[in-house]
Amino acid sequence: MKIFNKILLCTVVATTALSVSCKKYLDVSSELADNLTIEGVFENADYTKRWHANTFNCIIEYSKNASSADAMSNPWSAISGELVSNFARNIMVSGYTAGSAGHHRWATQYQYIRQATIFLQRAKAISGTGNTALPQDEVDRMKDESRFLLAYAYFTLLELYGPVPLITELADAENQNIDYARAPMDDVINYIDGLLAAVITSKNLPATIKSESTVTPYNTGEMVRPTLLTAYALRAKLWTYAASKLFNGGFTESLSIANKDGARLFPDYNPEKWQTAKQRLEEFLAYAHGLGHKLHVEYNTGGTVINPHESVYQVFQKYNDEIIWATAYNNYSDPNAQERRSNPVDLYASPTNFANIGVSQETVDAFFMSNGKTIYDSGSGYKENNFITVKNPTHVNNNGDQNVYNMYADREPRFYAAVGYNGKSWHLHANEHNNPSGVYYQWYGRGKPSGIAGGENWPRAGYLLYKFKHRRIAQGRTSIAVAGASGSPFTVYTSWSRPSILFRLADFYLYYAEVLNEINPNDPKIIEYIDKIRIRAGIPGYAQMNANQTKTGVIGNKEAQFKAIVQERHVELLGEGQRWFDLRRWMICDPVETNQPDKGGVDGDMTRMSGMNMNGFDNVAIKYGNTTTTVKPLGDPDSFFQRTKIENRRWVKEYYWYPVPQNEINKSKGRLLVQNPLWPVVI
Repeated sequence: MKIFNKILLCTVVATTALSVSCKKYLDVSSELADNLTIEGVFENADYTKRWHANTFNCIIEYSKNASSADAMSNPWSAISGELVSNFARNIMVSGYTAGSAGHHRWATQYQYIRQATIFLQRAKAISGTGNTALPQDEVDRMKDESRFLLAYAYFTLLELYGPVPLITELADAENQNIDYARAPMDDVINYIDGLLAAVITSKNLPATIKSESTVTPYNTGEMVRPTLLTAYALRAKLWTYAASKLFNGGFTESLSIANKDGARLFPDYNPEKWQTAKQRLEEFLAYAHGLGHKLHVEYNTGGTVINPHESVYQVFQKYNDEIIWATAYNNYSDPNAQERRSNPVDLYASPTNFANIGVSQETVDAFFMSNGKTIYDSGSGYKENNFITVKNPTHVNNNGDQNVYNMYADREPRFYAAVGYNGKSWHLHANEHNNPSGVYYQWYGRGKPSGIAGGENWPRAGYLLYKFKHRRIAQGRTSIAVAGASGSPFTVYTSWSRPSILFRLADFYLYYAEVLNEINPNDPKIIEYIDKIRIRAGIPGYAQMNANQTKTGVIGNKEAQFKAIVQERHVELLGEGQRWFDLRRWMICDPVETNQPDKGGVDGDMTRMSGMNMNGFDNVAIKYGNTTTTVKPLGDPDSFFQRTKIENRRWVKEYYWYPVPQNEINKSKGRLLVQNPLWPVVI
């Protein structure tokens, strides 16, 4: 299939003054922009660098879980149902059409595709001294960064829409009749692969930002700039997707979709794609391991025993060997950003919190017990019948939390690092968060201060997201030194420069296990790589449980191993923007016949969304200030502690592929651009 060799250009000809849409690419004053030509941009080192730097805006910011999340950030964790956020409710309750669907990347990413392509065609070395010069080696690096960003932008279109137009040359932006057909899936995949192969072969990029220095082990000033390592990683991820069911002939209704010239867009199943995915993953892992990248682990005093609680917390708090690619994004002051939206509403007197980025009951149920079993396994120790003291590793005084529902007892370290549940203590003492009663506890039942608030600014499922949060943050307070659990002082911060992780090694270990399982379920590396994640998280691996006869029937069983991978990805990657794309590529989103969860199974039923009963009372008497809660026994309709459906979500099969934006279909007027399978065609 011919690749369309056109791309929109901001200017009609090279000597035309930059248009308004081009001014924003340069971020220069209007006086300069009005007199600047496209040729002038690439005759000036500073303007050339600015043009190139703007292309980095194609990067999806997955750490942005919030009511303000858009297509270029992370609405997907809430849309997938792993998180509960008000902005996603209307999307999945009301559903969407090709005309009403939000969170489109199409126009935005083609803007950056255009900009990167212009850069590749026009950027050149510039003679001069100091900042006025642009050496050839820097141009070569910037061009390979542009090739990587082109590949990345196309990948983010592919994972959402499937086949998309491939546009590689310039066209007159004033031509209102420009129209593009979508390239077949395999053409898009091979084009992205070719860009990444070129980057890897040329070696113009640094291998990694990891260094040999013990003083500055990472060149974090360049963390967002692509490296050879990120190119290997994206190539491995591309082929894992390419082999997956949705992309590889598994969606029957897609196989008849064709362009106007009869060319089919979606391929038949090809088992060889699993072999290619395996090869690309092994190339990436060998390269990453050779550079010293590994899962981040923290050790107890003495440095020989893994501290899983610190390990699963610190991996997100500082740049470390597990990170393959990251940005510097985080926002502690924006009331619409994740940090503020995941604080209990009453935690700080000022500023006000909105407390509406929560966690679903389905996600809570996915976390393992401390013995490595699921809550449904025989002998797991899981109970829902009483209240006990729970050892919470994030407690400010290292004490147990009393009168906690035993649903939350004896769970794995990732649970305590990720979920704010009823009765969980906060990580700072009262005098850091203005709470009047000493240690702060989260209470979400009826009448409790962390519960139902005005509007929709409360945790509708009875849980708040706790993952990613730095444990010395006191928003709205001055940074001060306070006494810790040992009595020694430590600093309380108002913000923290943690990395926003785009790619990390744990994700790719689980991709590798998944691909090996499709090729040969008896490959011992499947369990080896799943167990690497579990052991770091402080729970027994499947090999150990099999040897101890505490859980058997997983190793070598393709279905059981797939189930283990699905659950491990749910838990390990919570809130990182991957589950929506996982569930779709696996094609496990459809409603199941029963309303009950499949006991840790592989269904991702998108119609399910439950939590605790936010209109119910806690059923133990706990004083908070001068207020005592109303006692309601377990099983009472007015008890907080019962699974409660909180949304009637909609799922239809066409949702497996996001619709091509209706306005793009309208522009095409039925000439070339065709819609995705099962979506009504409106022209």
